[in-house]
Amino acid sequence: LVLSDIIEKYFVSPTLFRVIRLARIGRVLRLIRGAKGIRTLLFALMMSLPALFNIGLLLFLVMFIYSIFGMSNFAYVKKESGIDDIFNFETFGNSIICLFEITTSAGWDGLLNPILNSVPPDCDPHLENPGSHVKGDCGNPSMGICFFCSYIIVSFLIVVNMYIAIILENFNVATEESSEPLCEDDFEMFYETWEKFDPDATQFIAYSTLSDFVDTLQEPLK
Repeated sequence: LVLSDIIEKYFVSPTLFRVIRLARIGRVLRLIRGAKGIRTLLFALMMSLPALFNIGLLLFLVMFIYSIFGMSNFAYVKKESGIDDIFNFETFGNSIICLFEITTSAGWDGLLNPILNSVPPDCDPHLENPGSHVKGDCGNPSMGICFFCSYIIVSFLIVVNMYIAIILENFNVATEESSEPLCEDDFEMFYETWEKFDPDATQFIAYSTLSDFVDTLQEPLK
């Protein structure tokens, strides 16, 4: 930012500097248009968007259910190891944060350790929790293990892998379509070239311009 301000102030006018930026962006777009592999990947991602959105809603529904369950059973677990003021099950927002972390298969052991504490001196079963009739800061080992194992299986091993499977499937479809002899870009190039030799759209060109027309075509039509 500082460098661009100096250039605009002392060397180049702001308008010219913006034009240069647009030219650089156009160069990147032309590169993407010319790179067949990148176009195939972007096309596969665009094809995957509706399915990815549906899977995202499914993942949010799973996280919502597990967040409510976690708040009901682990809200007052002693804060130690991976459970602190941010990563805990006291509120819905904090529960979502914890589950989002677990979705990446990271940090679940730190959250599970305090829940495994069920007897003194690891926890205090008679501790008063302000604003709640629930006493104690002990966890429930069996429920905690079932909670984390089931969530990891559902979210990471199933839902997240569904993301990967959909993208790979659409990428294979896009690759098969791009491997065909002619694609939509080839037809578009043909129409644009024909328009130059037939500006009135008569669907005919002079025999004398046929050779020039063929020479103007690009691969694979040339």
